[in-house]
Amino acid sequence: MSSQEDKEIEEIEKEEKEIERTLFKLGDFTIKRSHLLELTRGTAGAFLGVGLGQALGGSLKLAKNLPWENVIGILIFIFILVGLLIYKNDKSFIKGNRAEPVEYVLKKITVLYSISLCVEVLGLVLFNDFPGWNTLLVKALLVGSYPAMSSAAAFSII
Repeated sequence: MSSQEDKEIEEIEKEEKEIERTLFKLGDFTIKRSHLLELTRGTAGAFLGVGLGQALGGSLKLAKNLPWENVIGILIFIFILVGLLIYKNDKSFIKGNRAEPVEYVLKKITVLYSISLCVEVLGLVLFNDFPGWNTLLVKALLVGSYPAMSSAAAFSII
């Protein structure tokens, strides 16, 4: 075989591996196996966190007792902590892909927090603790998202 044929074979193999990793593609929007795996890990971690949060503290009880300042303060603390964990874990990926670290971490936090909020709503319903559509629900979602977000981040790091 010539070196030209070897190069062509290598290119075809690279394309095949990329196609294997791609589950769905619509224009520039691509969903890969790694995205699905991260969604699954984040959801599993968030549900574990919701269960632990309900069993240990009860997000609704805490939401009734904590003032808004404490709720927001703890939320900021959780975002900083999770952001540091994500950056520490994905530092080599960020540098290898020359991604902007702050943008990368914020995107990942946004995805994990969205997953955590959805799972928290489901958890409130499943644990028969749904307070109704009011400000107490917002506060309960924020308070309940602490363990959910932490667990989702931990599972996505695994």
